Amino acid sequence: MVSRRNFFTITLIMIVLLFLFQVPEVAKDAWNRYNVNDYAYESGTQSSFGADSVQTQEETQAQSRKIFYVGDTADGAVGTVVKNWCAYTKRYLETYGSVQEIVPGAGTDARPQAVLIDSAYLDPEKDGGGDIDALYALTEKGVNLIFCNLPSPKEIRTNRRLMQLLGLRAILFDEVETEGIHLFDGLLLGGEKIYKLSDDMEETQQDLDLTMPWCQTASGTKVYMVGMLSSEEKNENLPAVIWRSSQGNAHVFAVNGDYLSDNAGLGFLEGMVYEMNGYSVYPVVNAQNLVVLDYPSMADENTDVMMHYYSMTLKTLSRDIIWPGLAATAQKSAKKMTCLITPQFDDQDDKEPESDLLVYYMKLLQEQNAETGLSAGNAPDVAAELAQDKKFLDQELPGYEFLSFYGDALSESDLQAALKQELLANVRTVFAGYPESGELFSYIDGHVTRQCAINDGYSHTFSEDIRMNSIQTVMAYSSISMDVRRVLFPENDEEVWEKLYEKFSSNTNTYWKAYDGFAATTLAESDMRIRRYLALGYTEKREGDTVSLDLENFEEEAWFLLRTHEEELKEAQGASFTQIGEDVYLIQAEEAQVRLTLAEEDRPYFR
Repeated sequence: MVSRRNFFTITLIMIVLLFLFQVPEVAKDAWNRYNVNDYAYESGTQSSFGADSVQTQEETQAQSRKIFYVGDTADGAVGTVVKNWCAYTKRYLETYGSVQEIVPGAGTDARPQAVLIDSAYLDPEKDGGGDIDALYALTEKGVNLIFCNLPSPKEIRTNRRLMQLLGLRAILFDEVETEGIHLFDGLLLGGEKIYKLSDDMEETQQDLDLTMPWCQTASGTKVYMVGMLSSEEKNENLPAVIWRSSQGNAHVFAVNGDYLSDNAGLGFLEGMVYEMNGYSVYPVVNAQNLVVLDYPSMADENTDVMMHYYSMTLKTLSRDIIWPGLAATAQKSAKKMTCLITPQFDDQDDKEPESDLLVYYMKLLQEQNAETGLSAGNAPDVAAELAQDKKFLDQELPGYEFLSFYGDALSESDLQAALKQELLANVRTVFAGYPESGELFSYIDGHVTRQCAINDGYSHTFSEDIRMNSIQTVMAYSSISMDVRRVLFPENDEEVWEKLYEKFSSNTNTYWKAYDGFAATTLAESDMRIRRYLALGYTEKREGDTVSLDLENFEEEAWFLLRTHEEELKEAQGASFTQIGEDVYLIQAEEAQVRLTLAEEDRPYFR
């Protein structure tokens, strides 16, 4: 028989347990502001500076950040990369049709940082070797050269002066089939990488061009990337892919392949400028996005296919399987999610979206600190779809400020028409797929930006890894996209959730670990940082151990990367900083004037 005292004690314990487990959940549910977009409420949606505040060429020219390019920036693949690199990194670009047109000024400030050469516009035999004479004359004046690609092996082999200028001892074979690529530490962020298939890798992961001329570098060159052979060869004997030699009073860089013909070239170019100098400091975006496309959906559609592949409905799969996986990956990878929702995929069927599902997912997203945006879906009439979506969303989310929109399948005219719809009145940024050589982000108009994916979360080939590391190097920016539509509308057994999620989780938790020092953001947050990055102007100079940055169009914060050669950042005035790698510092400017104090790592430092 239970005594009154024991009965009272047991009852009290049960009440306490009920309070501990139920009250926090009730309070959390009551305080959940699922019907308010916190990213609009807390951080705002508009920078004071618009699209017209990007630095002009005259401004960058006056600041002596000049690049000369011999080639075509209108249609050429390399030229497009060079043009975009100069635009993003606030450099002034002058384009020439031939080497002999270049006449740099006499003063140090008048010289370009480098002359970049598309070898298709180089004629080693022109005017008795006049092109080569002109390049030698540039190096004597201290002008650095970058060969964005190489002339033909025959042209190099038959011209000793060109071979010497390139820092080559010989071209052993016009073509050699390598087994992989070895990227050494130092040129790009992310460390040393070996791009060679192992037994546990799929063959599709190797998508690099492994056939190349066997270029053997001369003594005194620094090699950054080589081709790998099955035979035991020392690094200096392996086919060189990217290297640097000294000529006259300058450095000469050369690229054996097409690594500067797409956006992967952006980071390589920035890395070469860093290697030319004792240090390098440049603005970055500092944003890492995890974007989930077409999820969640609130209509229980595609039932026959769902039952065939999953033996459950779309509603059950999305709620009980997909969401826990997404939340776990976001937490483990320390990323913030932006979910671009689709109320329903097919507005012509009899499956209507459910309001209770909308509330359920909005609460989950708010608890996860995720941003909720919109997707255009795949309806042929996007305006009609958005109007129907508005009627549904207004039931539970009247006046909700959607800041991000996914409309990659829309033409430019359809996109402009969609942005005029009432549902998208507050949209500040449009998300799109990866452009092979186009702009990674830009203004669509004076009010809306476009951000592009850098990587597909389901895929991470060798070329995609190089691209990721390259763009992180030059911009500290990444957007990983995950298309849930492929899971909900699978076309074969390889597109089911288990297989695609395994790839997505593995890729996200593995390849981005090196960049945990950069900020995890949503699309709305990275939109603000992109606006400030594009608007920012700056001048930079070094006197002794002090690097001075004077910022223009500064608004609240700006981000820079500082890369040194065995120097340590000891102090920052007007900024805070974090060391994110060996000789790599992420700097947050907090004022318009920033002073950075450097000291050699093995030298005592005195205040």
